[in-house]
Amino acid sequence: MLNPMLQQYIKISKFLSSIIGNDYSILLYDLSQPCPQLVSSIPSKIVINDDNLNNLINMAKNSKSNIVNEQLNVTQDKILSVSCMLIHQNDALIGILCVLFDDIRYQNVCHEILQLCKSSKINPKIKEKSFSKDMLNEQKLSCSHNDLVARDAAIEALNIYGICASRLTSDERLDIIKKLDTEGIFLLKGSVKDVAKVLKCSSASIYRYLSQIRMDTISIYG
Repeated sequence: MLNPMLQQYIKISKFLSSIIGNDYSILLYDLSQPCPQLVSSIPSKIVINDDNLNNLINMAKNSKSNIVNEQLNVTQDKILSVSCMLIHQNDALIGILCVLFDDIRYQNVCHEILQLCKSSKINPKIKEKSFSKDMLNEQKLSCSHNDLVARDAAIEALNIYGICASRLTSDERLDIIKKLDTEGIFLLKGSVKDVAKVLKCSSASIYRYLSQIRMDTISIYG
């Protein structure tokens, strides 16, 4: 039987869905049972797989805040942002209310706008999300959306591993940063902060990785 307290959050889910639009999904989970149970999903087109759900629950149990923010690999090429409100009763975690945001529609609009800023046609052989140094320098001069370029490049690199950023090992995170550095991502202003946000680490950690990469390069060619 569903906890009466969670019954109230079903009403909240319907209300949130009615005001924030179809780019969001509202999921309510009952954690008072031995196995987590999905109470409601509005709309039902977006779901969380078991690995992502267990990761969110572990974060919720260890969180000192009532809000948990994370990025989820829903498919191989899609990452969704999710914010979870923790529902407690007598200090016991009995449920989580998750708001998932699918920003693909906005990414497509941004991409189309960026193409309008370019002075020459794009080579059709170049993939939509292939970031060479020349392309990055052109974008740096032609528009002010460096944060989107750095973020999307980091997300693309992260997608190769197929896991959430919080589950990356140090070596995997180093490989991603080395790839982004090779592509010239860190030539963009503010890119360190944007990449750090995607990889779930601090800007200081990014600088330490970059320093390690520089030292490795010096030792190879020195």
